[in-house]
Amino acid sequence: MSDVALYRRLLHQARPYWPHLAGLLAIGLLASPIALLNPVPLKIAVDSALGTHPLPAYIRVLVPALATRSPAGVLAVAVVLMLVIAALGQLQGLANKFVQAYVGERLVLGFRSQLVQQAQRLSLSYHDSKGTADSLYRVQQDAAVIDKIMVEGIIPFLSAAITLGTMIVVMARLDWQAALVALTVCPPLFLLSRLYRPRMRRQSRHVKKLESSALAVVQETLGAIRVVKAFGQEARETERFVHRSTEGVAARIRLALMEGRYGVLVGLTSALGTAAVLLIGVGHVQQNVLTLGQLLMVLGYLGQVYDPLKTISKKAAGIQGYLASAERAFGLLDEQPEVPERPHARSVARAGGAVEFRDVCFAYGPDRPVLQDVSFAIAPGTRLGVIGATGAGKTTLISLLTRFYDPTAGQILLDGVDVREYKLADLRRQFAVVLQEPVLFSLSIADNIAYAAPGASREQIVAAARAANAQEFIERLPHRYETEVGERGVKLSGGQRQRIALARAFLKDSPVLILDEPTSSVDAKTESAIVEALERLKRGRTVIIISHRPSTLAGCSAFLTIERGRVVADTTTALVAARPAPVSSTRASAPTLMAKRRETLLAHPAVQAWRRLGPDHPVPSRVTPAKVKPDRTQPKRVYRLEGVGADGSAVIAKRCGRRDGLAERTVYAQIFPHTLLPGPRYYGAVEDVSDDPEQDMCWLFVGEIAGEKYDLSRPEHRAAAARWLGILHSEARAAAGQADLPDAGPSRYRDQMRTARDVIREHQHNAALGADDLTFLNALLARFDDLDEHWDRLERACTGLPSTLVHGDFNGKNLRVQASLAGLEILAFDWEDCGRSVPTTDLAQVVATPSCMAASPDLATYVSVVRQRGVDCDQKDVERLAACGGVFRALAVIEWDSYHLAHDWADAFIPSLRMWEAELLHALHRLDWGRRVPSSHAVVWS
Repeated sequence: MSDVALYRRLLHQARPYWPHLAGLLAIGLLASPIALLNPVPLKIAVDSALGTHPLPAYIRVLVPALATRSPAGVLAVAVVLMLVIAALGQLQGLANKFVQAYVGERLVLGFRSQLVQQAQRLSLSYHDSKGTADSLYRVQQDAAVIDKIMVEGIIPFLSAAITLGTMIVVMARLDWQAALVALTVCPPLFLLSRLYRPRMRRQSRHVKKLESSALAVVQETLGAIRVVKAFGQEARETERFVHRSTEGVAARIRLALMEGRYGVLVGLTSALGTAAVLLIGVGHVQQNVLTLGQLLMVLGYLGQVYDPLKTISKKAAGIQGYLASAERAFGLLDEQPEVPERPHARSVARAGGAVEFRDVCFAYGPDRPVLQDVSFAIAPGTRLGVIGATGAGKTTLISLLTRFYDPTAGQILLDGVDVREYKLADLRRQFAVVLQEPVLFSLSIADNIAYAAPGASREQIVAAARAANAQEFIERLPHRYETEVGERGVKLSGGQRQRIALARAFLKDSPVLILDEPTSSVDAKTESAIVEALERLKRGRTVIIISHRPSTLAGCSAFLTIERGRVVADTTTALVAARPAPVSSTRASAPTLMAKRRETLLAHPAVQAWRRLGPDHPVPSRVTPAKVKPDRTQPKRVYRLEGVGADGSAVIAKRCGRRDGLAERTVYAQIFPHTLLPGPRYYGAVEDVSDDPEQDMCWLFVGEIAGEKYDLSRPEHRAAAARWLGILHSEARAAAGQADLPDAGPSRYRDQMRTARDVIREHQHNAALGADDLTFLNALLARFDDLDEHWDRLERACTGLPSTLVHGDFNGKNLRVQASLAGLEILAFDWEDCGRSVPTTDLAQVVATPSCMAASPDLATYVSVVRQRGVDCDQKDVERLAACGGVFRALAVIEWDSYHLAHDWADAFIPSLRMWEAELLHALHRLDWGRRVPSSHAVVWS
């Protein structure tokens, strides 16, 4: 790029600051008259104070006549004039410095912001080929030269030119011959500038390139400092930096020598001119053409003439380094992105999520083909698992879909429209991406989560963190959401960084979710938390998952296997294909292994029941026990069937008694559809085929509920539970009245208390029990007798709210907490103890026991919710019902644990029974019905 073209672009770049630059030029021009006045005091001192010449006419007008009558007065005038001229010069320099700094900094900031924006706009291929350090150097170093050129180059150049012209005019009036001789140095200086300028430009370009290369070494080393330290390669990296920098040092020395030679030649040329003027001037003084003072003025002006000449010459040559930097900066601005946005591109608010690849080919270069004729299509809501060896082209698929690159052939469609037809910003808003190595910025945790939605409120940020299972570890940090994560999140663990990235994806709420090995670098426990959060994130979205881990691929409804850039397997049915393609040595035995595995799965009783529910139901990829309930008469087993539910989710298969199963089915099929509460998807129920006719069992199938475990120590969980119960008890009242539900009132718990009493009496002579154990059990039996006798008081206390559907076993193990934009939501399962009654057990409060007894919902929140839904209730009534619920729940868990007294480990459950009895006593105390006498365990009724 020529100098003229560069200057034109620089002037255009500085156009917003032209008024400021004009002001700077005006301040610079003030230097000319001040420079003209500098020799005047010396002339007055020589000609008028030491000699007999009168003061110049323009001085006599400014000073009183009295001051000019004596040599001392004239000398005083010269001294004062010198001080005034010096003060004016300093003020002009100060103003010039300030305006230079202001205009220069603003110019640099504007230029750098343009370069940063352009660097982000350029395609990834540019940064892949050039390296980020090159762009960084151009932004930080090369952009700064606009200040040097415009403020410290062009403006001083113009000021020097005007000063030169002024000095030549004044010198010519004093001695035109001396002025003519002085100007003879101009042609040699011009020739020297023309000779050295191109050389210095080339050398400056070379220096900048080497400096950028050295910076790349530093950036690469510090970016991978853990690897460097792990392999002990600090000395090697230092040597690599020194090697690159040494080349730069040699280039800069050559440039300095070139500038030095040029400066020597300019100085010698100016000295020759000065000697010639001195020779002629002395002759003119001898001939009385000039006075000695005028000769000194001429020599002073000569110095003022040569200074601008030197400035002009040196600026013209020295500015070549700046022009080389400007050329590099404009080179970045001139780069065109390889992924351009079309002139009339479409807008898209929220896509449906249908994705299609049609004969897509892509190569990173002529010799680096990656994808060849890739074609597949997935409908909205599909969960696609992408499988293949490292380097097969899996991540390239994602890069093409998000338009980081454009395919060299073929089409990629989103909702039936070529992605190149969309506006880039709108297109990329349709994708939430979670990478293998999460990228965090040197900001707070809140800012990193809100990076996906800069205007998000704190409530939305917290909700996203909860949904990503990040709330727990964030709350343990000293500054919580304001904790700075450090560069790239180095202050957090890998799993914590990944969960922050998941929270960011939750907050973005895009219709298409892309997961690129999201759990490959974390431990099993962290993976479990991430997978649980991912299940929530996948809901209602098209999901594309790249992973080698079966746990991450579980639930995918379609699979794509890529080998060497080609699709070798494309399925939307069997999850068996989710496993990575076997290597050639085992390829022959794979069908046999798959057949045996399928046979084993089909023989499982839970799978057999699932297939009886619908013969076309898919076979699960895996069956795992979710929990085992050792019932006193019939075993209740719960299994997790992976990948058979809607969108590839897991289904819970529960074997339970027919009566319990009927109650649960009634809730899922007849009551939940009439409420606004979220719940598990109900797939159906079938009878259990058993050889034992006495076992009246059935299988119930519901969708798995993902979410955070309920924690009654957290007020927000208790408030969410209260809101959920308030809605349930209000909205399910009418449907519960019409449904065939069992009675869940006080009589149920009286029967459980009596059953527990009979079991304790039957087994209290177990040899495993000690004397203290027997004393406790006898006191507990006495308490049961007294409660049985006064049971009508409990029944009368169960008033204040209308009868409705109650869960019956509302505790932490049967609850999950999910985050939504509206706040925390509760999802409940295991409704086998449900029924119709006045709410008591659901409201039960616990004191010191774990959440397996009750969820302890916040009663004030509950009252507020039910009142908003038109139920007239009193806070004291709700508290009384909660106390009754505490009594009933304690009796229920005592009855459950009492069956352990029949076994050899009976003594191990005595502490549990003591704990439940303490809860029973506390609930009775809240009712003011009884108090425990420590010495005898007797019950005294008030």
